[in-house]
Amino acid sequence: MSKEDYRDKIEEHRQSFEEEQQEQLNLSRVSRMNKNGSNNKKPKKSKQRKFPLMTILFVTFILIPLTILIYFVQFYDPGKTIEEAEKDTMKNSVVEFDKTGSKAEASTSSDKDKDEKANEQAKEQAQKDAEKLAAQQKAAEEAKKAEEAKKAQEAKVAQQQAEAAKKAEEAKKAEEARKAEQAKQNAANAKTHTVKSNENLYRIALKYYGDGSEATLAKIRAANGMPNDTVFVGQVIKLP
Repeated sequence: MSKEDYRDKIEEHRQSFEEEQQEQLNLSRVSRMNKNGSNNKKPKKSKQRKFPLMTILFVTFILIPLTILIYFVQFYDPGKTIEEAEKDTMKNSVVEFDKTGSKAEASTSSDKDKDEKANEQAKEQAQKDAEKLAAQQKAAEEAKKAEEAKKAQEAKVAQQQAEAAKKAEEAKKAEEARKAEQAKQNAANAKTHTVKSNENLYRIALKYYGDGSEATLAKIRAANGMPNDTVFVGQVIKLP
């Protein structure tokens, strides 16, 4: 405790002592007034007068000497003046302040280190999150490109199939047109024969084809829609 603290405590005890004396004085006056007013009445609250008296005795004979003794033990130096004692007190206060300041600086430094460490951890976490997000975006872009490439390939295959089907259809139509044109030409170039008396289908085949085989006869019948080899005089027969 500093010198000022001891002074404050002594001043508090002095005020307490004065208040108790004033209270004792007031009680004495009241007692005298009661005694003068009524001699038959006994004084009341006699027990309460003992407590302030004991307090006064305790403060006077124990607390005040003890406080003075502590003051002399802690602060009193016969070789020092009051100004030097005050300077020493100031120095002690400065030393205590320096210790407190050193502790505060150490605490501030520790807090600063913790903040720097927390900031570094936050930066590392932010960098990891950014890298993770970049990897996810890259994977999403690659998946999107693969999906687009797959769709493009499917579209290309579908287009090729459509073109192949179109070409096949065109080739089929061209073949049908060619066959129709050939049949038309064959029909235009087809020869005919008018059946005369004493002629039959066999003799007609020998005359035009030099062959009276069943195959030749079947070809003539098919060209004319004949069910058999029977012909009539004056009938016009196509010769394929």
